[in-house]
Amino acid sequence: MTTQLAAVQVEAMEAGEGVVRITAWTYAGVLAACPGCGWASGWEHSRYVRHVADEAVGGRLVMVDLSVRRMYCENLDCSKQTFTEQAVRYQRRNRGSAGSG
Repeated sequence: MTTQLAAVQVEAMEAGEGVVRITAWTYAGVLAACPGCGWASGWEHSRYVRHVADEAVGGRLVMVDLSVRRMYCENLDCSKQTFTEQAVRYQRRNRGSAGSG
C-alpha cells in the first residue's frame, strides 16, 4: 500500500455534512506497468477522474476523487496501445481492513 500511495498527491480534503471528500491525483512522471505486457511506461495520453467510495469515518461517507492517467504502452509488440493506471482494478468501493484476515 505504501508504494501505491507514494505516487498520489492529495490536493484537498473537505468535510461536509455527512461526507468527507478527498481530491487527489497521481504524479506525472511516475512509471505505470501495462497490464497487457508489464512494460513500464511514463508516456501520458490523458487523464480522467475516478470516484471511489471508502469506509465511513465518524459516521460520514468518504469519497475520493482521484485523477488517474491513461497511458500509452511503449512496447511495440504489445496488443494494448493505451491503458489506465489502476489504483484498485474494477473496484468502486475500497475494501475495509476490519474483519479481513
